[in-house]
Amino acid sequence: MSVRSAAACDCIGTMWHFFADYPWFTLFIVIAAGSLLGMVRFGPVKLGAAGVLFAGLLVGALDPDIGPAVPAGLSVLGLALYVYTVGLEAGPAFFRELRPQLAVMLGAVAALVLTALAVGVIGHGVFGIDGPFLAGGYAGIGTTTPGLAAAQAASEDPAQAATGYAIGYPLAVVLTILFVAAVASVRNWPGRRDPGTGLPDRLVTRTVDVTRAARWADVPGAASGALLASAHRPAGSAVRVVTGDPGPLAPGDALVLVGGPEAVAAGVAALGTEAPEHLLDRRDVVDYRRILLTNPDLAARTVAELGLADRFGARATRVRRGDQDLLAHDDLLLQLDDRVRVAMPRERTAEVSAYLGDTEARVSEVSAVSMGLGLAAGFLIGIPKLTVGATVLSLGTAAGPLVMAMVLGRLRRTGPLVWVLPTRANLTLRQIGLLVFLACVGLTSGYAFRRDAFSLFGLKLLAVLVLGALLSYALMVLVCRLLGQSRPRTMGLLAGYVGNPAITAYANSRVSDSRVNTGYATLFALAILVKIVCIQLIVGL
Repeated sequence: MSVRSAAACDCIGTMWHFFADYPWFTLFIVIAAGSLLGMVRFGPVKLGAAGVLFAGLLVGALDPDIGPAVPAGLSVLGLALYVYTVGLEAGPAFFRELRPQLAVMLGAVAALVLTALAVGVIGHGVFGIDGPFLAGGYAGIGTTTPGLAAAQAASEDPAQAATGYAIGYPLAVVLTILFVAAVASVRNWPGRRDPGTGLPDRLVTRTVDVTRAARWADVPGAASGALLASAHRPAGSAVRVVTGDPGPLAPGDALVLVGGPEAVAAGVAALGTEAPEHLLDRRDVVDYRRILLTNPDLAARTVAELGLADRFGARATRVRRGDQDLLAHDDLLLQLDDRVRVAMPRERTAEVSAYLGDTEARVSEVSAVSMGLGLAAGFLIGIPKLTVGATVLSLGTAAGPLVMAMVLGRLRRTGPLVWVLPTRANLTLRQIGLLVFLACVGLTSGYAFRRDAFSLFGLKLLAVLVLGALLSYALMVLVCRLLGQSRPRTMGLLAGYVGNPAITAYANSRVSDSRVNTGYATLFALAILVKIVCIQLIVGL
């Protein structure tokens, strides 16, 4: 080697060692670079947050000292924030769907267990691949970040689990999207046990000119709560807010209807004709606006429990939660950061706003007391261990906070303690936790990934994971078909079964139906828990 070549190598080695000497810089440069990588579209696929994992693997592969320099325990903190916030959001949907979707849940559990057995038997029995690689690969084809943490915790060499995960993850996203596309293309899909959710995909507001006398209870959708009335102008009188039953409707009246397009159209047809002018365009008597719910005393209360009618003569008609518009029926549970659309007497607008909160600064506030207690309880239930032969099972730091958060998310509040988080705060903490965890995993596993992935061994592991993924997704689709689930719900259930939001986004792009998101929420948290148990079994066996 020439003097110039040796000097160049020393320079490069010094540059790579810089990442080991300054780990905090390395951590955040990986998060930044990986986030950019996650935005790149490969056909219909984007890596999203997983781009941080691959950026970490790349940097970690440069020098063996980079991984050990990562601050100890940081990945555990990131994972805990991620699973806790996921559990708070997923818990209510899981318990709500437990009874009506129990058969689907049991079918998903069976499919996950059979897939774990297939990966373990084929991988170890046929190809002689060690358990940690297979456990990480199983987590990868399930795109479950908590599962990766469980595989690392159960392995003597955590880098082996990360290698398997990195090989399985992109494979899972591509294959699942192909499965979703195949399901979407099947037109003859009866869904005999899944007629629909009854929830509108969007809400509209229309004013109807009443041309025939009617009682509100007789209007289609009024009794079931699918149609609301927000304002009423009796013939020859002033506009008033409807706080309950608007009373007898007579020709010459004008009434504002709120609901899904079909429900509103049916209401207009039953009462008369759509008015050329919207009754609420003039806001001199009745005002309406969206008000941000930031009063912690009102979190986890129902719309009826707000008492808007008795307090202010006002009526909530819609609730904007994230990107979703919900009809504000009396039993709808509210959460912090909801935007509540209220029709109210103009002179009471300031009072209603003050009552609901309407303070942007409080949207990102997090109760340190409730969050601290919730995470502490989650870590506590993760401590006990159950030994089954050579396998040690525990909830650990991955599933413990998740299970506790699901329970607390279902409870919503206990006395003065509000367990749920504002939507924006929840999503922010979730993203930070996930990015930190993936960056740490990538950096600590990069050098081993470089050694194992690009070899004959890596090809063998890839072959096992392809077979496992195809078996897993086919079993889930078969379960949905046998249990009479509709095509949109099957797409959502498959996305939740795999557990990747990119797949949900793709499913929503193929069909506009609320059952996609409902199906995703049904299986997402359950699948994570089952995968964690299966992963520990794969490592042990």
